Amino acid sequence: MLRRRPRIVIRRSKLETAVLTARALFRTSRGIVRFSWRHRRPLAPVHAAITLGTLGAACGAAADGWKTALLLDASLAAGTAWWLRRRRLKDRPLRPREHAYALTSAGTAGALLLAMAARGGIAPPMPGLLLIWLLAVGIPWWWHHRIRDVDGALGEEIELWEQRVAHDRGALTGSWLTNLVGRQDGNGVSALINLPPGELTTEQAVAATGRIASAFGVPPSSVVIEATAEGANNQAELAVYKRNPLQAVHPWPGPHLLDHEAGVAPIGVYPDGGHALYRFWRPGSGPVHDLIAGTTDAGKSRLLDQLLAYERHSPLMVSWVIDPQRGQSLPDWQDAVDWFADSVAEGKKLLKAAQREMYRRNKLLARMEWTDEKGRLRRGKASFTPTKELPLLCLTIEEAHAVLADPQNVKIVEDLAKMARKCGIKLRLVTQVPLLAQLGNSMTLRDMVAAGNVVVLRTANRLSGQVAFNGTIPADPHALPREFPDGSSSSGLGYSLGPQARSSVMRTHFVEDPFEWATTGETTALCADGIATAGTDYATWRQRRDEAWGTPERADEPAAVSLAKDAAAADADVDELAPVVPADDSAKSAICTYLAERDQARTGVIAHDLDIPLPTVSQSLRRLAAEGRVRRVRHGVWAAVNTDAAERDDAAA
Repeated sequence: MLRRRPRIVIRRSKLETAVLTARALFRTSRGIVRFSWRHRRPLAPVHAAITLGTLGAACGAAADGWKTALLLDASLAAGTAWWLRRRRLKDRPLRPREHAYALTSAGTAGALLLAMAARGGIAPPMPGLLLIWLLAVGIPWWWHHRIRDVDGALGEEIELWEQRVAHDRGALTGSWLTNLVGRQDGNGVSALINLPPGELTTEQAVAATGRIASAFGVPPSSVVIEATAEGANNQAELAVYKRNPLQAVHPWPGPHLLDHEAGVAPIGVYPDGGHALYRFWRPGSGPVHDLIAGTTDAGKSRLLDQLLAYERHSPLMVSWVIDPQRGQSLPDWQDAVDWFADSVAEGKKLLKAAQREMYRRNKLLARMEWTDEKGRLRRGKASFTPTKELPLLCLTIEEAHAVLADPQNVKIVEDLAKMARKCGIKLRLVTQVPLLAQLGNSMTLRDMVAAGNVVVLRTANRLSGQVAFNGTIPADPHALPREFPDGSSSSGLGYSLGPQARSSVMRTHFVEDPFEWATTGETTALCADGIATAGTDYATWRQRRDEAWGTPERADEPAAVSLAKDAAAADADVDELAPVVPADDSAKSAICTYLAERDQARTGVIAHDLDIPLPTVSQSLRRLAAEGRVRRVRHGVWAAVNTDAAERDDAAA
C-alpha cells in the first residue's frame, strides 16, 4: 500500500498575502508598461483607442462634457496641422495617401470623442463604434509597418533583430529597423536603426557592432554601423555583408587621383565602395599633419608607399624621409625623395635643416606682398597654399619612437608641429603604438598631429585606437582580424579620420609596384633659397650615405665594437650641441661605478650598457671631468681617476 506524502500547507497572514499580491500586481503592470513602450510603434492604434475611450468616458461623466470634447477636438486639429506643417518644413512631406489617412484618422477620432461625450460615456453603441474605429485605423497602420519581403525572401534580418538585438537584454533594447533594402549585388542588406530617444545613442550603436555581428552570425568586419548623413543621434546606418567586400585587394590606380585644387586624395575604400579620403593640405589654410599607427604587418609601409608616390608625382610637394632602420622600411624610396635620412644621426641633421627652412619661410611669408579678392594690396600671409615656386615640404618620420628618443629631436619636432603649418611644412609621424611614451613623452606633439589626418590600422591593444582618435570616432582597431577566413592577409584594414569621420572600417589601396612609381616622374626639390638655407648637410647627404655604404664592416668584429663605433660617431655630433637632458646624481654615480670596474670605455658603450640616453651620458662625463672624478683619454674615450693616488698626491703637496 502506497503512502501519500503529507500535504504541506503554508499559512500566511493577511498582511503578507496583501503584500505579495501588491508585488505581483506591480510586476505585472510594470511588464505591461514596458511591453507597451517597447512596441509603441506597432501598438500605436491600440494606445490611441484606449486614450480615446478614456477621454470619452471622462467627458461623458462630466457636466457639459461636450464643451470639453469640443476643446479637445480643437487641440487635436491644431496639433495635426502643426505636425503636417513641420514635416513639410523638414522636406519630409507625407504622400497623398498618407496625408488622407492622417486627416481621416484625426477627424473620425474627434467625431467619436464628441459622440461619446454627448452619449454619456462608454454606453452602447459606443464600444462597438470604438472597436470599428480601431480596426479601420489599425489595419492600414499595421500593413504599412509590416515586415516586408526583401528580394523575394522573408524579412529574416528584422526577425533576428527583434529576437536577438532589441529584446530586454539585447545589445540595443527597444530599437527597430526601417528602410531595409537588399544590396544590388546580393551581398547583404542595409537598413536604418531607430534607437529609443533619450535611451540610446549612435555611439552606443556603433560600440555594439561585435554583439550585432554575433546576432547575425557574421564576423565583426562584415557589419558596419555609422552615423546617418543628417547626424541624428537616435539613428544609425546598418550594413550587413555576407562576404566582406574588403577581403578583396584593391589596387591603387595611380597618383592622378590627387585633387590639386582641394589637396585631397583617396587612400582606400570602404565596404560600400566609397573612398577613404586623405588631406595633404587645405587651400587657404596650410598643410595637415599626420599620425599613422599600426602593429607589425598591419600595412603602414604600403600606405607610405602610396603617400610618397602621390608626393613624388606632384610638382607641389617635396618629400623628406627619416627611416631609422637604415632604409629597410622604405627601400624603394632611398633615391626617390629629396632627402632620405637612414639613421637617427642623419635624421637629426634633416630636422635641423627643416627647422631652418621653417624660419626662412616664416620670414618670407610675413613680408610677402599680395593682392586680395577685393583688389587691395596687402603685406604678409597668415596661411599657405602650395605653388611650384613654394612647394609643400612633407616630412615623414618612420619609426618615430626611435627618432623621438632624443630629447633634442623632440624639441625640434614640437616646434615644427606648432609653427610649420602656416609656412607649408607638413609633419607625418609613423609609429606602432601612438602612446605618449612612443612620441617622446610630448603631449603637445601628440595633440598637434592627432588634430589632422589620423590613420590607425590593426593594433595590438585596445588603448591605441582610443588614444589616437581621442573619442572622435568610436572605433576599435584591435578587433580587426589578423587574417581573413580564407587565410589571406588583412593588411591595410583600419580606420581613418581626416576629411571624413566615418566609423566604418576601410582598407588602404595596395601599391603593387612601388619601385615603378619611385623611378618615374621627377623628384621635386626646394628652391634655390631653400637649398642655401638647408645648408651643407642637405647638399651632401647622398655623399655621406655612399661613403657609409662603402665602408665594409669586418665579419669577425664583435657587435659591441661595432656599436661603440656608431655611438662614437653619434657622440661627436652630440658634443657640438648644448646638453639637453640634465645629468643627475644617479646617472653620474652609475657612470663612475661603471668606469671604476673597467680600464676605459667609449661614451656610446657606456650609454648602451647602462641604458642611459646618450646625451645624458655625454653631459654627465663632462661634469665628472670638471669635478676631477673621470678623465678623457681621447675623443670619445673616458677612464676613471684613481682616487687613492689623487689623495696621496694632495697629501704630499
